[in-house]
Amino acid sequence: MSEEDGIGLRGRQAEARRNDERVLEAALDVLASNHRASMSAVAERAGVGQASLYRRYRSKQELLVCVCANGMGRMLEAARAARDAPGDPWVALSGFLRWYMESGTPQLDGLLGSFSPGEELFELARETNELIQALVEEAAHAGRMRSDVSGADLSLIVAQLSGLRAGGSPERDAALRERYLTLVLQAVAQADAGELPGQAPDPEELERPWREAQRLGVVDRSLTASANLDSREA
Repeated sequence: MSEEDGIGLRGRQAEARRNDERVLEAALDVLASNHRASMSAVAERAGVGQASLYRRYRSKQELLVCVCANGMGRMLEAARAARDAPGDPWVALSGFLRWYMESGTPQLDGLLGSFSPGEELFELARETNELIQALVEEAAHAGRMRSDVSGADLSLIVAQLSGLRAGGSPERDAALRERYLTLVLQAVAQADAGELPGQAPDPEELERPWREAQRLGVVDRSLTASANLDSREA
């Protein structure tokens, strides 16, 4: 292979990766809000042909698994980078939570019930949760935050904030999310505050609905029908 051929191949591979990222982002946006959305709706949102989508993902179920794995992999990488960052663990934790809120990955909760998750997804979730909890414990040990807040607490709060849509425009929504996350972080940083009521959630509690989906298999049976319809149209 000539140098020119090699450059062309790398260019095509880079373009394929960009297309794949675009498809996964589109699929998360479309399917997290509507499990019944068709593959053609995903293709349209991503700006690719339906035939191309089916060449890459043989079924809607396969696409859903890849969307979830991609999002959780991104979370794991971000949590690991925050955990390994030098300096103040509170700064690293705050930065990670801001990334998480705006990354789109909290939308993964919207996929619950649309497919049966495999063990590899639970492993990704556990590793990510362990990294976040380790970062929380470091920040608390350094006296930078209250000690009765867990990583699961913060993950749940930020996931709720990520869905805030009240400002009338994307820019205003983003400003409100930042305002309320700052409010939460300032409250969490009160290391000498009174003890919180109740018990913090643990990773197993967060995992339980996904385990139930795994036990039941695909809950939303409409997925099968829409996938069959898409197959006939492809």
